[in-house]
Amino acid sequence: MATWWRLCVCSLGIFLLTPCFLSEEFSLAGSPRPVVGVVGQDVVLPCQLSPPAGLPSMDVQWRKAGPGFILVHEYVDEGTQDLPGEGYQTRTELFLQEFSSGNVSLKLKQLQVADAGTYHCFVRNPEWTLEATTELQAAAVAPVFIEVLGPRGQGIGLACRTAGWFPKPELQWVGKNWQNLAMEIVTNMTQDMENLYSVLSHVTVTEGEDNGDISCIVRNGLLETERQSAIHLSGDIFPRVSPWLAAFWVLFTLVLIAAGACAYLGYTAKRKASQKKRSKEEALLNLETEKKTLDTECDKLRETIDAERKALESERQELRERLDAERKAFESECHKLRETIASKEKKIKELEEASQRKGWLFG
Repeated sequence: MATWWRLCVCSLGIFLLTPCFLSEEFSLAGSPRPVVGVVGQDVVLPCQLSPPAGLPSMDVQWRKAGPGFILVHEYVDEGTQDLPGEGYQTRTELFLQEFSSGNVSLKLKQLQVADAGTYHCFVRNPEWTLEATTELQAAAVAPVFIEVLGPRGQGIGLACRTAGWFPKPELQWVGKNWQNLAMEIVTNMTQDMENLYSVLSHVTVTEGEDNGDISCIVRNGLLETERQSAIHLSGDIFPRVSPWLAAFWVLFTLVLIAAGACAYLGYTAKRKASQKKRSKEEALLNLETEKKTLDTECDKLRETIDAERKALESERQELRERLDAERKAFESECHKLRETIASKEKKIKELEEASQRKGWLFG
C-alpha cells in the first residue's frame, strides 16, 4: 500500500512539473555595447541563444538595417542551406558546429567602412521567433610620416602625411619647446572612394635654444589608438646667412624628402595592390553571378523552345490527321461517284441495246 502511494505521489509530481519543462522560454541576446572592427580585418557579431539547446529545427537569419532590411546571411535548417546575402559573398560565416551551444554569431570578413551599422539576428523554429540587435562600428589606422619642406622665413617647414583612417582622426603637433611651434598650423582632411580619411598638416618651427624632437601624433578616438612620427631638429639646420650652410640644408632636405617619399610611396603601392586584389576578387564574383544568371536564362529559353517545338509537332500531327481524314472522305466520295457513273453508263448501254433490238424487229 505504501509503495502504491509513493508511485501516485511521484506520478502527480511529474504531471505538475511537465508544463514547467514544456513552457521553458528561450531568449536571444546580441552585444550590449557597439562592436568595433578594424577595416580589412575580420570581426564577429555576437548572438547567443539561451538556454543553449540543439533544437530539432532552427532557422537563422542576419540582416542589416538600412532603407529596409538588407539580407547579410541566412541558414535554413530544412535542406541545410547556408548562404550569404547579395554583396556579402565569401565574406560571411556562421559557426554551425557551435549551434548546439546556442552560438549563432556572425563572422564578417575583410571589414569595410560601408559595413558599419545596426545588424539584426533572427532565430526561429515552428513555435517561436526571436530577434536581437548588435551595432557595428568600423575603424582604421595607418602609418604617419613627417617630411621636411625646407626654410620658411626664419624657421623650418614640416609636413605630416597619413592616409587610411576612419572615423575622422585628430592630429596634434608636439615639441619640447611649444613656443618654437609657429601658429601657422594648417591641417587638411579628405576622404577617398572608400570613405577613408587622408590627413596633411603643415607647421613652421622656429629656432630655439634646444628644439629637440618634434612629433606629429594622429589619434583614432574610436579605437583609442594613436600613431606618431618624430624628427630631431638641431640648431644647425635652421637658415643661416652662409651659402655653404644653405647648400647643406638643401641637400639635407632633399635626402629627407626622398626618404619620406620612398616610405610613403611604398605604403601607397602596397595599399593599391591590396585594393587591386580586392577589385579582382569582386570582379570574379560578379562574373560568376552573371554566368549563373546567364545559365538560368539559357535554361529557361531552352524550356520555352522545347515547349513551342512540342506544340508545333502536336499541331502538325493534328493537321496531318485532319488531312488524312479529308483525303479518305474525298476518296470515298470519288469511289461512290465512279460507281454512280458506271451504273448510269450501264443503263445507257442497256437502253441502246434495247433500242437496237427494237429497230431490228421493226425493220
